[in-house]
Amino acid sequence: MNVKNIKSFIEFYESLGVSTFLTKSQRFLNNKPVSPIQKKNKNFQDKVETKDEKINRLNILKNKIQHLECSLKDIATNLVFADGNQNAKIMIIGEAPGVEEDKMGKPFVGEAGKLLDKMLNFIFLSRSKNFYITNIVFWRPPGNRTPNNQEINVCLPYVKEHINIISPQLIILLGNIAAKSLLQTDQGITKIRGKKFFYFDNENNLKIETVPIFHPAYLLRNPIEKKHIWEDLKNIYEIIKKKEIL
Repeated sequence: MNVKNIKSFIEFYESLGVSTFLTKSQRFLNNKPVSPIQKKNKNFQDKVETKDEKINRLNILKNKIQHLECSLKDIATNLVFADGNQNAKIMIIGEAPGVEEDKMGKPFVGEAGKLLDKMLNFIFLSRSKNFYITNIVFWRPPGNRTPNNQEINVCLPYVKEHINIISPQLIILLGNIAAKSLLQTDQGITKIRGKKFFYFDNENNLKIETVPIFHPAYLLRNPIEKKHIWEDLKNIYEIIKKKEIL
């Protein structure tokens, strides 16, 4: 992405409905093409597990979740498990399904999901190719309310198992619920976005770099906050380049 092209920068803000820039920002770093030799020598984590084995583990996890004792199951239409490329090195975790997600049984397919896809496309991320997406809670809370602690606690062990199966190199957390649940912090997303975090799972020996950002549904309700997204996307892209994830 040639973000030195000012047109791309302007189009990004226009796509989010932002017309006024409130702060100065350094331009995106150069995106130099990766040579075939560099691609060949990328230092990815070695995987003994085959694609079929991972799919089988995900199916087992989904089956366990379907049999969970959660009050939301009796209200929701569908279990919303995940979407995207299960072999991706980037895992995105949101809060809970909404109306459209509940209907289709897939996460982030409503207006918030469309905004998320649009934002991530600016740094070459798409769920069909290079990211995998799920939620902290697997069923829609009535009225799209915030999941309560009991609902989160029922689902959280399975979210952690989900992370272990995908074993990403980067986790992106969308909003307060995801950030507080997995980063063990009481601080809100406004205070922690832009800071460096790691997700730890000592039982499975996991330490994964994690970036908390605003939930796209929050951005739809508070368009003034969209001014921060460019900085957050640049931060994510820097990590992607540094880790040679794509």
